[in-house]
Formats: sequence, structure tokens, C-alpha cells
Amino acid sequence: MRVLIDNCLPVDLRHHLHGHDIETAAYRGWGALENGELVGAAVEAGFEALITVDQGTDMARASQGQAIAIIQISGARSNRLEDVLPYVLGSWTFCPGLGPER
Repeated sequence: MRVLIDNCLPVDLRHHLHGHDIETAAYRGWGALENGELVGAAVEAGFEALITVDQGTDMARASQGQAIAIIQISGARSNRLEDVLPYVLGSWTFCPGLGPER
């Protein structure tokens, strides 16, 4: 599965998610894209999931009818790696298709 990590998350998060093709929006040069634009670019590039801590409705609205899963991480104290990692790994384990590929 191709997974994109949003700009609002630390780039080092990619080192903790194994078994899939993980890229960051920053690596792809998409740092200036707003939520709706980012979703569109991700879909066009063939990403199947986008991990974010953004809680706005723009991303959810932009993803409606699109072939991409938006994984919104909530509950973390901040967007620092040590704060978001447990929440991301929890989503990684329990979302169908996101656990390590076999």
C-alpha cells in the first residue's frame, strides 16, 4: 500500500511504519499544498492512504468520492514524534489493510 504522511507530521515517522511504500508530503515537494490540494495530488500520484493530524473538514470533504483513506490521528498532545507515534501505530495495527503486508 502507498501511504503519504502529511506535512503536519514529523518526517521521521516514516521510519516507524514498515511493510508499505511510505513517503512524506515534504519529500514529494508538496509542502505548500493545502488540504484539498494535497488529497488531490495524493490520489493522482496513486497513494491509497494519507496520515494526518489535521482535524479540519477540508481534508474529509476533499477525500469524499476519492480512492484514498484519510487516517486522522487525534488525542496526541502535540505533533511531535513521541506524542503521535503511539496513535499512528494503533491506527496502523487496527485499520484493515494497514498492518504490515504479508
